[in-house]
This record gives sequence, C-alpha cells and structure tokens, in this order.
Amino acid sequence: MASSHLLRHTDPGPLTVKHFIDSFQRIWLDSRTARTGRHHVAYLPRRLGLAISGGADSMALAYLCKQWERTQTQTSDEKVSVTAFVVDHKAREESTREANMVAGWLDDMGLQTQILPLTWPSHHISAFETHARRLRFQALGQACRAHSIETLLMGHHQDDNVETTLWRLCTGARGAGLAGIPAVTRIPECHGLFGVAESGSSMTLLKPGNSDYRIKTTNTNELKLTGSSLNTDQHQQNQYKIATGGISIARPLLAFPKRSLLETCKANNIPYVEDPTNFDPTLTPRNAIRSLLAEKKLPRALREESILSLMRKSNMLLRSVTQSSNEILDRCELLSFAPDTGSMIVRFPSPPPPPLSNKPNSAEEKKNDIPSLTLRRITELISPFPENHFPLRSFEAFTSRVFCPSLSSGYQGGEGSTAKQQSFTLGGVMFQPLRCDRSSASTSTKTTPDITKEDVGYGNTYLLTRQPYMRNRLPILPITVPIYPSSSCSPSSVHSTADTQSPNSIPSSSGWHLWDNRYWFRVKGTVMSPLSGSASEPTSLSLIVRPLQKSDLKNIRTAASKEEMRALMDRLGRDAPGLIRFTVPLFVLVGDGGKEAPLALPTMETWLPGAEDMLQSMSCNIRWEWMYKMIDQEPLERMG
Repeated sequence: MASSHLLRHTDPGPLTVKHFIDSFQRIWLDSRTARTGRHHVAYLPRRLGLAISGGADSMALAYLCKQWERTQTQTSDEKVSVTAFVVDHKAREESTREANMVAGWLDDMGLQTQILPLTWPSHHISAFETHARRLRFQALGQACRAHSIETLLMGHHQDDNVETTLWRLCTGARGAGLAGIPAVTRIPECHGLFGVAESGSSMTLLKPGNSDYRIKTTNTNELKLTGSSLNTDQHQQNQYKIATGGISIARPLLAFPKRSLLETCKANNIPYVEDPTNFDPTLTPRNAIRSLLAEKKLPRALREESILSLMRKSNMLLRSVTQSSNEILDRCELLSFAPDTGSMIVRFPSPPPPPLSNKPNSAEEKKNDIPSLTLRRITELISPFPENHFPLRSFEAFTSRVFCPSLSSGYQGGEGSTAKQQSFTLGGVMFQPLRCDRSSASTSTKTTPDITKEDVGYGNTYLLTRQPYMRNRLPILPITVPIYPSSSCSPSSVHSTADTQSPNSIPSSSGWHLWDNRYWFRVKGTVMSPLSGSASEPTSLSLIVRPLQKSDLKNIRTAASKEEMRALMDRLGRDAPGLIRFTVPLFVLVGDGGKEAPLALPTMETWLPGAEDMLQSMSCNIRWEWMYKMIDQEPLERMG
C-alpha cells in the first residue's frame, strides 16, 4: 500500500466534494501502483455501495457521495450510482428502530437505501463481536453482489487509523502491521461466497512458461525434468479460467481527522448518532487508547503525529521491499504453471542474485523481508490458504534453500552437482527438487546467464505442488446437482463465461462451490428423456468433490479394460506424476446407501472408465465448469 493517502488534512473545517474525490482518486491509484509498480489512470468506480452505521463518519461519507452523485449527473455522461446499506444487527430490541431511523435520514438525502437485517443462529454464540463482524460483512457483500456493485465505501478516518496502528504496536506488530488500515482491500469474512470474495468473473490464461518441459519419475523415485514429446502447437491450446472479480472495500476518508467529519455534518445539518460506549476507557483497549490520545497523556513518541510518521515510513518500507521483491522475481524463471493440476516448475536464481538496489538498506528487517516476501508471493500461487495467511517470519528459514542454495543446510552439493537437495513443505506447498538433464537445461527461455551449465543435475529448479493431505483431513465438498429435462446432451465438461446466475431465474446448475480453497466448480445435470414430474420439481444427483486416492485407482482398475487403464495412467503420468495426482480433485457420485462411484477428474477434463456408461444407464448427463482461484498475476508475468 502506498503512503500518499496518509497526507494530513490540516484544515479542521468541513470537507468539500473536491476533498473527497481527490482522496478517493489518490487511494484508488495507489492501490494499483503499489501492487504492480506501474502507474495507471485512476478511473474511479461508478457503482458504489456505502456501509452506513449512522455515526458522524459514515453520515459524512453518505453526504459527500450524494453530492458527488448529483454533480456527476449534471456534468458527466458517466453517472455515479450510490446505494447505501444499513445493517440491522437484530442484537437488541432497539436495533430495528435505529436502522429505520438511519435509513430515513439517508432517504431524506435522496440516497437509494436498503436495510440489511442479520439472521443469527439459534444456538448460543460465544464470540459475539467476531460473529457479528462476519455476518455484517457477508450481508454487505451479498447486497453489493445483488446490486452489481464491486466497490463498497466505508467511513474509517485518520483517528481510526492512528488508534489501530498504536494498538498493533502494543501487540508487537511490525512491517505491514504498522502501515495502518489499508485504504483499498478485498472484502473480509466472505470466503467461499461466489461473486463476493475474489470471484464472480473470470479471465482466460494461456499456459505460461516454457511448455516443452515435462516431469518424469525415475526408477529411484526421483523427479526428473525432461523435454516434452508434444509439439508446441498442442501446448498453446491449453487455456485456463482464472477467477477474478469480487467486492473491494475503499476507505476514502482515511486522510481526514474525525473533527473534520463532525464539522462536515454540522455545516450541512446532517444528523448522526453517537455511541456512548465508545468513550468509556474501561470497556475496551481501543477505548483506552482513544482516551489517552485525546487527553495527550501518551509520550511524544506515541502521540498522533509520531504514529502518522511511523505509518508513512512503514508504507515507504513496504513499497521498497515490494520493488526489490519484483527484481528477484524477474530473475526467477517460470518453466510451467498448470492450474489444472495445481502445480508449477520454477527455476530460482543461482548463483545468488547481486544487490537488488542502490538504495540504502539500513534495516536488517528489510533484508529478511525481501526474500521472504518473494517466496510467499510465489507460494501463494499454489497454496490452498488465503493470501497473507502465513507471516513473513515463517518463510525466513527457507529462503536460503532457493535463493542461496549453496549456503543452505538442505543443500548437498555445489553448483551443477548431482547430489539431491531436500524436499520441504512451506505455506501449504511442497517444494520438490528436480533433476535436470542437459536437453532440458538447454531449452531455457529466459536470458539468464549460466543457466545451461549450472542447472544440470540437481541445480535450483523446483516442482511446487499443494502439500499432501493430512490423514483423515481430506477436503470433501458435497454438491447437490439438480436434474432438468434436456432434448439432447452428452456427458461432458462445459466452458462458458462465469457469470453469476440471476437470482430470479430457475437454477439450472448447482451454483458455484469452492473446493480446497483452490477450485471453483459448477455442475449442471440433465436427463435424456422427459421427467415424469414437472420441471419445477427436479430430481437431483448427489456428488462429492474430494482428492483422488490410491484406493480409487485400485477400484477403477477392477472395472476398466487394460486399454482404458493404460490411457488413464499415461495421462496421470504425463500431467500429474508422483504425488501430484493425489492432490487433484475427483468427482464422485454418491448412490443409494452411500455407495461411491468415481466419475471424473474435472480439472483435467477426464472421464474415468465406466463413468459415462453408468450415467447413460441412469438416462442422466452432467456437465461442469471450473475455475482456478484468484491469484496475483504479477509473479507469473515477471517469472514467465
């Protein structure tokens, strides 16, 4: 996150629409430049949602957005559309009355407004605040999706930013934790909600990297990188759907102190509510910090001006570390990236890269963070865990294995050595060293010096795959597939746009489901002959998605012909060798009595022997779509 949004608003007077738009443009541009290091044109989103609590900060936000909407309607062809959302927590008897009151104020402003009542579970909730936060964000996210809104504005201000950073400082945070509240980020607490969290649309990714590489398992169970027998034209036909979209949260008021928002409300006769519990320093640590800041009882180093300075420096450090990380990524080489099997091959820089920048590097923390951040960014392309799930500290002990292997305890030979390096698991990903022969080394596509000499044998090339599953902890996703009449359709996979279904249409598929935090699936069922019942009362199939297992291959072998089994094993050997095959998803049909029948490897577009015949005997067909999880594409671009 860039630091320019931390510029202080020195005038304590009321805010104008220009103040608001300038701040919004700044954070919107910074959020893109900080991620890619490239400058973009700051086109602001035109369909906006507002999270309105009724406090002075959110009511000032509502007023400024309405003024912007009114101005744009009069002066621009690109109209701004603003919808305000008021959450009715249903936690107290007064909740509904207060939500209606705030909604009435917004209606008086002329804002389109919707009240979102929360539905609580019937059982007792132990962590009330945590659960309320989750329900609140999910309600806001789903409301944005229903209104085709991709950006939700919130009213956090400079005082909130200072209090949050000071509290994090007290808890031992460092680095990004001291950079303040992110001005633009993805919506939290909505994991797995299609169209809300990191999904809703898709992009097509051509198979990147040098597609002439293949992995073979030797007689000694080593993994060997070899040239492929398939021609380049065949490889170029591989295309993958990658999830995009989702709801972003933007906080355009972070540069302004609360007193400016109060003045904005006062100057424009905007009503608001105050929660008296926010001012009781004995209730929460946050309240205590707020009281100490207001009464200036903290040492100078912990006062507002010092904390703002700390945030600016932390943001500058983050930008510098990200830039240096990009330089390391430029020296890495992506040999293969296969979303269908959740794997990739990376040739890490060897020998160790030279100094990354001419900028002064005074902080030891920065030296450690650069390779750690780089390794985390690479790992997250494959990992089943959310972005930033693992702290940078957890990567520090492993950076020397890939960025400086000759200094690592896991390295058993010099450059070009035939000695094998050790596999390791990090961030949900298994790193397996690959043995390279001269033919594969000579096909390098990047202009990296010494790569053809030093990567022969066990050099610095790794296969990255999802880590093996723990026993009895397989991700199992049940999917109920509605079955509808169809004039003609054969069992197959289907590729189409990943649009969210209209909530008013009769569902023709299972909807999108996230499996193992890596793959989105949608399944449609049809019958070959008309159903005896009406179309509004469809039958259904019960599927589960789980990883392929050794026992599945044994069961398939008993039912398959030699030719079918040979074709399946050849396909697995080519595209999912070794342990990779036991991390790919499997569709399983669940019949009467819970009997399971393997159907397909959906991401590999492969029907298993006997599956199509079984479905035809049931006069039933299924079709599916799949997408790989949302990923940060910059590491792919820089390495590939």
